[in-house]
Amino acid sequence: MNRYWLAAAMVATVAAPSIAQTADDFAAKVINAPLPASLQVFGLSSPPPVVRVKEVEGGKVKRVKIPGADKDAWRISLQSATTQPVKKGDRLVLAFHARATDIAPGTKARIANASVQLTKAPYTGLFGNPIDVGEQFEFHQVQGRADRDYAAGEIGASLQLATGKQTFDFGPLFIINLDRK
Repeated sequence: MNRYWLAAAMVATVAAPSIAQTADDFAAKVINAPLPASLQVFGLSSPPPVVRVKEVEGGKVKRVKIPGADKDAWRISLQSATTQPVKKGDRLVLAFHARATDIAPGTKARIANASVQLTKAPYTGLFGNPIDVGEQFEFHQVQGRADRDYAAGEIGASLQLATGKQTFDFGPLFIINLDRK
């Protein structure tokens, strides 16, 4: 079994403990391309690299160096669009492992908003929250419900990163539809 789906199964335990499923069953609920190489970053002059690390599931991360804060934190963002349609009322989870480097010891870097939102103007968010990221890999998640039906690619994950001079490492990033059969 692919180790990435094991991480997705961990999300099932956290997000929906009353639903007993295998990792393979749960993998069918992932509705984006979660691997670090497939994650898109906007707002930087060159694409960030995928690098090998031992500390994260799958052994690879997307390394995103942020040159500094911007009053509009969305100017640098990591994104992943859905590859499957979503129905009104579906329970969605955005889940990922992340760490921050190049920060003062004992501090955390801020993701201004980790959300699921429209992938084109007006970029309206369905749900999201700010997230603080430390120097060690941590598992983060936000959850919500679809307010209407969406076609594949119409919504996606968006992490707003321009909050300071820092480097983020992102492991696989999952958008999970808990109601997908």
